[in-house]
Amino acid sequence: MAQPKLEKALKLMGQRGLNGLIIYSNGVCNILRPSYLLYFSGFKSMGPRNAAILSKSGEVALLVDPPWDALRASQNSWIKDVEGGKDFVKDLIAILRRLKISGPVGVVGSREMTQDVYSGIQKETPIEIADDIIEEIAKEKTAEEIEIVRKTARIADVGSGAFVNSVRVGIREYELVAELEYAMRSAGADDIFILMGSGSHNNEMHEPTDRRLREGDIVIGEITPVYKGQFIQLCPTVVIGKPTPVLVEKYKILIHALEESLNQMKAGVPASIITITMNRIFSEAGYAKYCNPPYMRSRGHGFGVGSIAPGGEITDKMQANLEKHQVVAVHPNQYIPETGYLVCGETVLVTDVGIERLTRMETKLYPV
Repeated sequence: MAQPKLEKALKLMGQRGLNGLIIYSNGVCNILRPSYLLYFSGFKSMGPRNAAILSKSGEVALLVDPPWDALRASQNSWIKDVEGGKDFVKDLIAILRRLKISGPVGVVGSREMTQDVYSGIQKETPIEIADDIIEEIAKEKTAEEIEIVRKTARIADVGSGAFVNSVRVGIREYELVAELEYAMRSAGADDIFILMGSGSHNNEMHEPTDRRLREGDIVIGEITPVYKGQFIQLCPTVVIGKPTPVLVEKYKILIHALEESLNQMKAGVPASIITITMNRIFSEAGYAKYCNPPYMRSRGHGFGVGSIAPGGEITDKMQANLEKHQVVAVHPNQYIPETGYLVCGETVLVTDVGIERLTRMETKLYPV
C-alpha cells in the first residue's frame, strides 16, 4: 500500500516541477478536515506538529512531535526514517538539507501550520501549495483502502444499532450517547463525532445534554465514527411509542428524497444532482420555503481524502462531478413544521454504474 503512494507522489511532484514535498498535520483528523499525513503515512499523529518530507529522489522521512512518539510512529508507518522533533522548525529544516531538498517545495496541509512553521520553511525554500497532489493520489483507492471504508461502515452500523436499541424513557441524552460510543469504540472506532436531539418537536441537532427522554419523543442522531482516517455517517430517527400518522407520512418524504437521490448518483454525473433532487421532492410536497438554512444544513458532503467536498456542503450550484470510489454522505435532513426536524441518511461509495450502499442498517423510522 505504501510504495504505490510514494511512486504516485514522486510522479506528480515531477509534473509540477517540485524538488520536495512536505505533508503536514497538526494531529487533528475530523469531519471538516481529514488528515493528509495519516492517509499518506498510515500514522495517526498525537502531537501538534508532524510532517512527512519527500525528496524528488525518493527519500522520505517522518518528523513527529512530541519526540517520544517516534517509536510508535516507526511501528505504525511504512516510513522507516523517523525522527522525534525537539525543536520542530529547526529539525524540519535540517531534514530538508539532509535530503538535499532545495528549490520549489510543495506543502500539503498548510492550513494546519502555525505561522512559525510556514515562515521557517519559506525562509529556507520557495513554497507551493500542493494539497491537490494527495487528493489526486487518493482518487484511486486500493483494495486495502476500500476495506477500511467497509470496516468503518460496519462500525457505524454498530453505533446506529446501539442508538436505536438504547433509546428509552428516562435515559439522559449524554447517557444514550455514552452507550453508543462505547459500542463503536469496542467495534474498533478510533474516534467518534455525534450530534443528536430529542423532544416532541426538534428544531436542530446538538451536542448531548442532560435532558431525560420522554414518552412521545422523537430522537434524532448524526452518528459518525472514524477508523484509520475514514469517516462513515448514519442519521437515524427514533420515536418513543407509536408514531403519529403525520410523522409516518412526513418521514416518507425524507425516505423518498434519499432514494431518488441515490438513484441519480454514479461516476460522471454532477454532484449537485443530490441537492437538486432532494429540493425538488420537498418542494413538490409543499416545503419549498424550507429548503434553505436554517431549516436544513446540508444535503450531503464528502468523507475522507479523495472524496468530493470533504467536510463541505454539496450544493445545487456545485460544478464538480462525482467520481468512482468517492465516499459520500447523503442525508435529506429537514425541518418540517408539522413534525419538527427529522433526519434520514447514510454514506455510500460511488461506482461507475451507481452507488454501493455501505451500511446494512435499514434507513427507516424506528418506533421503540
